[in-house]
Amino acid sequence: MKTVSHILIILGMILLAPFALPAQDSGLSDSEEARALGFFIDGITHFENQEYELALDKLTAAHLKLSDDPGINYALSDVYLATGDFTNAAYYGQIAADLDPENKWYHIKLAEIYRESGRNEMAVEALQTVLEHHPRDMDVLYSLAENYLEFGELEKSNEVLDKILEYRGSSFEIHLQKFQNYNALQQNDQALAELEKMREINPGNLTTLHTISQFYLELGDIEAAEEVLMDARKRNPGDPKTLLLLAEIFIHNNDWEKMGDTFEEMIEDPLINPSQKMELVRFVYMQQQGNPGNVVLENQTEKLIRAISDNEPEFGPAQLIAADYYLQQNNLEQALITLERATEATPDEADAWSQRMQVLFSLERYEEVIELSADAVEHASDNAFVLFFTGASYMLTDQYEEAAEWLEEATIAPSRRNFRSVIYGTLGDVKHQLDHWDDAMEAYEMALRLDSNNHTALNNYAYYLSLREERLDEALEMSERAVAMEPENAAYLDTLGWIYFKMGKYEPAREYIQKSVDTGEASAEVYEHLGDVFEALGDMDNARIWWEKAFEKDPERTYLQDKI
Repeated sequence: MKTVSHILIILGMILLAPFALPAQDSGLSDSEEARALGFFIDGITHFENQEYELALDKLTAAHLKLSDDPGINYALSDVYLATGDFTNAAYYGQIAADLDPENKWYHIKLAEIYRESGRNEMAVEALQTVLEHHPRDMDVLYSLAENYLEFGELEKSNEVLDKILEYRGSSFEIHLQKFQNYNALQQNDQALAELEKMREINPGNLTTLHTISQFYLELGDIEAAEEVLMDARKRNPGDPKTLLLLAEIFIHNNDWEKMGDTFEEMIEDPLINPSQKMELVRFVYMQQQGNPGNVVLENQTEKLIRAISDNEPEFGPAQLIAADYYLQQNNLEQALITLERATEATPDEADAWSQRMQVLFSLERYEEVIELSADAVEHASDNAFVLFFTGASYMLTDQYEEAAEWLEEATIAPSRRNFRSVIYGTLGDVKHQLDHWDDAMEAYEMALRLDSNNHTALNNYAYYLSLREERLDEALEMSERAVAMEPENAAYLDTLGWIYFKMGKYEPAREYIQKSVDTGEASAEVYEHLGDVFEALGDMDNARIWWEKAFEKDPERTYLQDKI
């Protein structure tokens, strides 16, 4: 909505124009002129309230009495423009301009109408008419330059901008517009000259320095680009965009050490916001991931990761990105340190708890997982990973009742289908250990329903069926599928061989169990199974050899002494 000043401008126009004329020129009495002025004021008021139909009614009434008044014609033009009626807007605007050719505002309005209606050449003509009377008028010159710009006459736009510079002196905004025009015209030397003038006017403007550096880069002048950015860095050492642009130059020059040193200085600066530091670390980390095998970059990345982790111990995102990096490097001990910091800095970050427990679990530190579970659940009560790793740790420490409770909670926590399949498969293992076979079968069936390619569930379900000598054909099919997915898995090969053994097919049983042994990963149980197969084949010498190896591997299998 227009401001009150708009009313005052138009009132000024009508007061200066019609009533300056002799009374006989209008042919109206003083009362009629006053009435016309009343219509005019009412019309302007309606216009300001965006009541355009009422405004037109009142202004038309005023126009009927004072048709030769430029102010009334101007007001009608303004209302028609607001309603999108360009034809009438131009008609009344032209009348106003003809009646008072030295009034720049009438011509500027007429130019606006022509421009909005797409008649750019006429808009330019209107503005040039004003310049005949007001050659140094800044408003008109700015409008003319803008008009030239809008219909692509960039060189003419710059000519007008040159006049503005000549009349009012150097201006950052005008040089910026000239730069944009020269840049669009691909006149690189002239564009660069304008940038340097902007730099002279405001040497501390980082945006200008960044633009200049980028322009030099596009021109292939790396040295000049670096010089400008070093100037920007000197003026604001902690500006992350400056450092990121410098990094691009260092990358172009394969100067990873210089990049790392530059960023490390910023990361170690306590006055710089941690989130700004994170931008730099993420940038370098992405570069390292995109350039695997670059030893220098890898060393610089690790240096910066360690720097932000050590300098910002209470900033959760810093510890999380450090943990992710160390996990990618399989540096689990260092990952644990950063994850512990992350859970202390941002205790409600569920992923930090689940990752911390997963690392402990992978290091077989099951008791520590169990000890951590209370704090983890307090902050991530519905996290399936936290519940699962706790339950699995109880299982691997032979605490099956507790394991079942945690795993059952994990089955109802939100998670993806394939992970829920893992949870149900593990619950099946626990239920088997508790001798709850019906529950175990139900868990295994659910695991395979969620993920038919869960080879661990396929193998374990098949093995336990073979031990119970139940549904051996189904067990064989499941075991074959598991082996097809992991043909070198010693446990899977043993399961398949043991099912053949239970089916009385001793030669394939010997073949697969021998393959299990040949992997070098076989357990004492597999050695014992191979001895049992040789016994069934009537080869007692080999049977005794493998039972002895099983007993050597696991002396707690004392019953093997009787077999031997």
